[in-house]
Amino acid sequence: MSKRVVTVPLQGGKVVANPQFQDTLKQLGIDPNVVIQKVQEELKRVGKYPVQKVELEVTSPTRYEVKVYLPPIGDLFLRLFGKDVGAHDSRNEIIGNLSFEQLVEIAILKKDELKSKSLKSAVKQLLSTCKAMGITVDGKRADEVLKEVDGGKYDEILNKFEKQW
Repeated sequence: MSKRVVTVPLQGGKVVANPQFQDTLKQLGIDPNVVIQKVQEELKRVGKYPVQKVELEVTSPTRYEVKVYLPPIGDLFLRLFGKDVGAHDSRNEIIGNLSFEQLVEIAILKKDELKSKSLKSAVKQLLSTCKAMGITVDGKRADEVLKEVDGGKYDEILNKFEKQW
């Protein structure tokens, strides 16, 4: 069997078990209830972050992988703060504040998209986006936090999340 990708229908962050989706899974030899349960578990993993889409990659009736896609980083930040656009002047305007731990969680969830070799470099990449968009981290400007990350101030938090990376 060649690899087949099935888009999982979502509504309000939950799987919609419509007949068409269930029929597609049955044709592939997969129990829809098991898939729906697995998808719900993956959605819980991303928790409070908005989901763009969920796909099921099927390689055989017994082998499939659930892939949850979050929006691109900028859109994700905007949705978290309920904004349509970032700050027009990021030096003087703030659209929201993240905790450093939230930033690390997002870096872990977006690992494949960021293509960073380490958690620290992924966080630094996100901090650059925060700086451009007018987002503070722990109440401080993103460029200040970036200097603190380089200085080792957040190494303890980064080490705590390193296993998940």
